[in-house]
Amino acid sequence: MHTLGAGSKYPTTRRDANGDFLNGSNTYKLRLPPNPPAALFWAVTLYNITDGTMVETPQLMPSINSLNEAVAKNADGSIDLWFGPSKPANAPVTNFIQIINARNFIAAVRLYGTGVDFFDQTWKPDDVVKVN
Repeated sequence: MHTLGAGSKYPTTRRDANGDFLNGSNTYKLRLPPNPPAALFWAVTLYNITDGTMVETPQLMPSINSLNEAVAKNADGSIDLWFGPSKPANAPVTNFIQIINARNFIAAVRLYGTGVDFFDQTWKPDDVVKVN
């Protein structure tokens, strides 16, 4: 359904930009372009690939969302998010999601109150890039 300003969409990936499965042994970066098309809010959440449950780590939640005003933005309004077993030195703590070492996972961009830019694909997240 193309219900604008309501409902939700969950584009997901199990693979990085090189086509390799996302694995907790690595560190990754995901850039969200400016102005995600989500009238209500957006979130990026990590799930276990085997059963779809949220990744359980010492971090409270395996998710970052736009309701947290502390999420660091780049000068152009884009947002860099980091996933890894430990936080990279250059990653803001507000933009880091911890993952379980050596376990595969799924990354989902959740858009609530989805806008037209999602449906016509003028807005789409970058590929997940392995940085180590």
